[in-house]
Amino acid sequence: MVPLKTVLCPIDFSDLSKKELALALEVCQTFGAELVLLHNLAAISPGLTRAWEWQQVHHSDKATSAKAEEQMGQVLRELPKEVRVHASITAGPVATILLGLVVQLPADLVVLGSHGWSTEDHASITERIIDRCPCPVLTIEENMSWTQRFRLHGDGGKALPVVVPTDLASGGSSVTNYAFELARNAGLEIHLLHVVPRDCSLLELERAESGLSSIVPEDLVGRVQWHVRQGDPTYEILALSDILQPGFLVMGEHARRFFRRLFTKDTAREVLHRAPCPVWFVPPGRR
Repeated sequence: MVPLKTVLCPIDFSDLSKKELALALEVCQTFGAELVLLHNLAAISPGLTRAWEWQQVHHSDKATSAKAEEQMGQVLRELPKEVRVHASITAGPVATILLGLVVQLPADLVVLGSHGWSTEDHASITERIIDRCPCPVLTIEENMSWTQRFRLHGDGGKALPVVVPTDLASGGSSVTNYAFELARNAGLEIHLLHVVPRDCSLLELERAESGLSSIVPEDLVGRVQWHVRQGDPTYEILALSDILQPGFLVMGEHARRFFRRLFTKDTAREVLHRAPCPVWFVPPGRR
């Protein structure tokens, strides 16, 4: 069983925070997990592209610790009574504090919103957390067009589709195994996706089909479908997502070091910012 006992959700009281909180609540209510809310009084602004929002939250009324406590209190009063929740207000480097709390709790899942790509004047906190977090991270992009209510169950008895890209390598097993456990506990319909080069041979296509079918657990036969596509991985992941309209994606974060992004195309990073739905990232080696 996926051990989801503690869900950590950092919030900054923005509109994106409301979306994060909705995701976190659905997970907690489904798995009976405890919710830990974290608000950090950032010491510096997040860069020119987000300066207006940071100024509004942290400077328009001086945003003292007392003000943050008042805002946190309002959030807590609006939460469902059945959800066990703790709240913390901190100050300092956001990523360092959040990752430290992940280990200290320990957290089984971090729910985190993304304000956008890393740029010259803004380092994406979400990208850094996904790179370094030892537990899975469920993300939602601020500007995504996705309008559905996040859920872990289908409507009207129909299983909820979930897309799971896999490269069929040994590292991909942690992602597929995690997705299978989610399916067992939340009644999901898993769609495995493997993307091969456009110029691959018929034999390679057949091997990919066989490889996907071979990893389907016996108890999930009928609830797992597989797809082999040719072309660019990011394009094919997004294309299948547009067709299936999944509740979310489950995928691994293969480029674990920032310098790799300077020289290689990082599919996980592309999907993070371009997916039409939330993305559930599973770190390498996660069982």
